[in-house]
Amino acid sequence: MNFLSDHRRNGRHGSVPYAAAILLFAAALLLSAGSLHAQARAVDHPDTSRFHQQVLMEGTLDEPIEVAVANDGTVFVIERKGALKRYDPISESMRLVEELEVDTHSENGLIGLALDPDFEENGWLYLNYSVDGALKHRVARFTFADGAIEEEQVLLEVPFDEGCCHTGGSMTFDARGNLYASFGDNTNPFDAGSYAPIDPTEGREKMDARRSSANTQDLRGKIIRITPRPDGTYTIPRGNLFEDPEEGRPEIYTMGHRNPYRISVDHHTGYLYWGEVGPDARADSTLGPKGYDEVNQARSAGNFGWPLFIADNKPYRDFNYTTGWMGELFDPARPINDSPNNTGARVLPPAQPAMIYYPYDASPEFPPVGEGGRNAMAGPVYYRTDFVDSNVRLPDYYDGKFIHYDWMRGWIMAVTMDANGDYVFMEPFLDHLTFDHPIDVELGPHGSLYVLEYGTYWHAKNENSRLSRITFHRGNRLPIPRLTASVTAGAAPLTATFSAEESFDHDPGDELFFDWEIEGAAASGPTVTHTFDAPGTYVVRLIVSDSEGASAEATHQLVVGNTPPDVHIALDGNRSFFWPDDSVGYRVDVIDAEDGRLGRGIRPGRVHVTFDYLPGGHIQGHLAVSEGLRLIEAGDCGACHGVDRASVGPSYLEVAGRYGVEATPYLVEKILDGGGGVWGEQSMAAHPQLASEDVEKMVAYILGLDDDGLPPSGVLHFDEHPGGERGAFVLTATYDDDPRQEVGSLKGRDDVVLRPPVLTVTYAADMHLIGPEDVSYPDGVVRSIATVYGDGAYLHFPDTDLTEIGRVRIDFRAEQHDFTVEIRDGGWGGRLLAGKHIEPGEASEWFEEVLPLSEKGMRDLYVVLRSNAEGLGQFNRMVRLGRLRFEQAD
Repeated sequence: MNFLSDHRRNGRHGSVPYAAAILLFAAALLLSAGSLHAQARAVDHPDTSRFHQQVLMEGTLDEPIEVAVANDGTVFVIERKGALKRYDPISESMRLVEELEVDTHSENGLIGLALDPDFEENGWLYLNYSVDGALKHRVARFTFADGAIEEEQVLLEVPFDEGCCHTGGSMTFDARGNLYASFGDNTNPFDAGSYAPIDPTEGREKMDARRSSANTQDLRGKIIRITPRPDGTYTIPRGNLFEDPEEGRPEIYTMGHRNPYRISVDHHTGYLYWGEVGPDARADSTLGPKGYDEVNQARSAGNFGWPLFIADNKPYRDFNYTTGWMGELFDPARPINDSPNNTGARVLPPAQPAMIYYPYDASPEFPPVGEGGRNAMAGPVYYRTDFVDSNVRLPDYYDGKFIHYDWMRGWIMAVTMDANGDYVFMEPFLDHLTFDHPIDVELGPHGSLYVLEYGTYWHAKNENSRLSRITFHRGNRLPIPRLTASVTAGAAPLTATFSAEESFDHDPGDELFFDWEIEGAAASGPTVTHTFDAPGTYVVRLIVSDSEGASAEATHQLVVGNTPPDVHIALDGNRSFFWPDDSVGYRVDVIDAEDGRLGRGIRPGRVHVTFDYLPGGHIQGHLAVSEGLRLIEAGDCGACHGVDRASVGPSYLEVAGRYGVEATPYLVEKILDGGGGVWGEQSMAAHPQLASEDVEKMVAYILGLDDDGLPPSGVLHFDEHPGGERGAFVLTATYDDDPRQEVGSLKGRDDVVLRPPVLTVTYAADMHLIGPEDVSYPDGVVRSIATVYGDGAYLHFPDTDLTEIGRVRIDFRAEQHDFTVEIRDGGWGGRLLAGKHIEPGEASEWFEEVLPLSEKGMRDLYVVLRSNAEGLGQFNRMVRLGRLRFEQAD
C-alpha cells in the first residue's frame, strides 16, 4: 500500500493536517523523482554502438516459450509443442534434449522452465507442462545428465477445465531456493464479455473466473511459491498468502491473476514481478473499466484483484451476463466472492494495485508504452554488483533498473525505481534493435541479456524465431559484419559470390579480417566464390575479426535447386505518371528457367495481375502501398494473421473468400471490439485505438484480395481518378513457380506505381540544405513546401520516367535572392537536363517557371538550387519551392 493511500484513509499524519501532508508528500515525491532523474543522468547514457546482438539460433525454433541460462553459458529453451532444446556455447549449436508428450490444445503445452539454483551440482531442471489427455498442468523435476533428462519427479499438478484460455506457466527461483510458478485463470473470455468474466449461471462455469482466480482453494489464476526438497516433495515457505489451509491453498503466494505469462524475482529485494495479459474491453462502461495490461510488483503475498479489479484497483460491477441483473461495484478494501462456483473463502484479501498498467489506446499515466495490441511481460532487475568481473555486462546506467517488455508491441523498457522500489519513470531500452515478439528476456551469468523471440505468427513455426545474446563492450567494440551475395536462389549447380566489403568497425584504426564457412569448408578474404552442386538450402557463415581479437558473424541463406521466376510489366507509356482520362496498354511477361515462359509452359491463369487505385496511397520506397495495407503493417495484425497463412486467426485470403464487401461493417466492428468463436476459440484482440475510417481501409484491402485479377495483357484506364495531386494506381503481377528438387515454390513479382504528374518534397528520397514543411493556405489547402537554405541544395527523385514528358512547371517564391534551378540526371553534379536563372520577385507572391525537357526514359532525377548570395542559412533562406508539375509533350 503506498504512502498516499494511507494518508487518504487516515486523514492525518502526526500533527500535520491532511492537506498539508499531501502537499509535503507531493513536494518530497517531486524532489525524490527529480533526484533520481539526476542520478540516472549522472551516469552517462550508454552509446548504443557498444551493444552487440549475437544471434545464437534463428529459424529452427518452433514456438519457443521460455529460456533458462546456466552458469557456464549453456542455454535451455522450451517449445510449446513439447521440445526441450539446449544451446551449447562451445560448439555454438542447438540440440534436442527431449520431446515431451504434451496437450497442445489452445494455449496448453510445455509452458514453463527453470533451472535449480544448484543446477551445476545436481543437474535438476524443472518443467511446467500440460499433461497429454489428463486436463492438468504438472510441475515436475528432471535430472539433466549426458545431454538427456531422466528421473521425473512430480511436485504438484493443477487441474484445469477443457477449453480455453490463459495458461500462464512461467517459472523462476528466488535467492532462498523457493520455486515460483504462474497459472492463468482458465476462463473463456468470449461469451462472458470483454469486462469481468463472472457469469454465475449454471452451465456457464467456464465463463466465471471467480471459480479460479478469486477462489482461495484453487491454484488457477495464481502464482505459487514452494520450496522443493531433495526427495521430490516440497514444503511451504513462511510468508505465503494463507497460513491456514481452511482459508486457502498454502502454496498460493499471489492470487487474482488473469494470465501472468512471464515472471521474475529480484534476488536482492525478494520482490516478485510479472506481466499480466488483460481483457479486451475498448471503453469504460457501467460494467467497469476498459481493458488494461499490467506489470505488477509484489513485495509480499497478496491479492491482485482479477476478476473483480484491474489496473490501479479500478473496480468491475457485480453482473449476471445471462439475466442482466446488475449489482454494486466491487470494493477493493473488502472483495467479496459470492459466486456459486467458488469453493474457497467468501471474503478475500484486499486488492493490490498494479505497478504499471496501460490500455489499447495511449496511456496518460505511462506515455512511453504507446498504443496498440498488448501483451505485458516482466524481465529481470539488473545489478552491476552481481557481475563486477564481467567485461560484457550491461552498462552501469541500468544499475537497479527493472526491465519489462511487451510481446505484441515489440519494445523493451527500463524502469527506474526509488529506494523503496516505487515506480519513478520508464524509458526505452535497446530501441535501436528490432525484436519480433520477444517472449522471454533473461540475464545471463556474465550480465549479458538473452532475448528469446517467438516470431511473427502465433501457433506457428516462424522463420524469424530466434535466440539472441546482447552484450555491452566497454573497450574495443566488436566489428559489424555485413554479408552480401550475388544470388539468393537458383538452379543447381549454382555459383555465388559473397562479399564482406560492407563490414565495418566503430573503433578507428582497427584492421578487419574475414573468414568464411561454406558447406563445411573454410575460406578467407573480403570476397569468396563458391559453387553449390546439390539442391538444398545452405547457410553461409561469415566471421569478421578485428586487429584487437574481437569477432562477430553474419549468415546468409541460399536456396539451390530452383530459379526464381522473372516477372516484368511493360507499359506503352510513362512508368511514373498517369494523366486523368488517359489510358495505357500493358503486357506481362514471365520467364522461369524450369517452368518455361508465359504462353509456352506457363499458363496465363497462373499469373496474378491486379490494378488498384489508392486514394490515399502512401509511397514506401518506390512501391505504393494501399492505405489499408500500410495500417495493417504498422499495427499488430501480423501476430495473428498472414496474407496466405493462418495463425491464431485466419489468413486474409480465407477472410476474403468467406466475406463479401457487404460484410464490411461487421468486420470493422470485429476488429475494433475483438472477440472470437468464428474461426476457432482463440480470442482476437480489440483495437479501440484505431479510427473506424482506418479500419474500413484495412477491411477494404483484405476483401480485395479475393479479386480474380486482370489478364496478362490489356489496357489500363485512369478515369477513376478524381483529380488532384494525391492517390496512385498500382499495377502488380506475381507468379509462384513449381517447387523443385527439395526446394519450395519461389515467387516472382513486378510492380508499376503510377502517380499524378506532380512531385513535391514529400516524394523526395533524400535532400540536402532543404527543410520540408506543410503550409496551410487561406483557401484551406495544405501544401508541402521545400525551404531552401544554401547553395547546392537539392531534392532527389530516383527512378523518374520522362517518357512522353515535354516540360516541367516549377512553383517557387524567391524573396530577395536570385538563384538558378537545375534538373540533373545521376547526381547533384550530374548531366544537366534543363536549367534557368531566376531573379527575385515579390516576397508574398508565388511564381511559375516552365523548363522544357527533351530527354526521355527513366532518370535518376535531381532538382538542384544554386545561388551566389551571401548570408544564406537557417534564418536567411534562398527560396521556397513548391510543386514540380510534369506535362505531356505536344
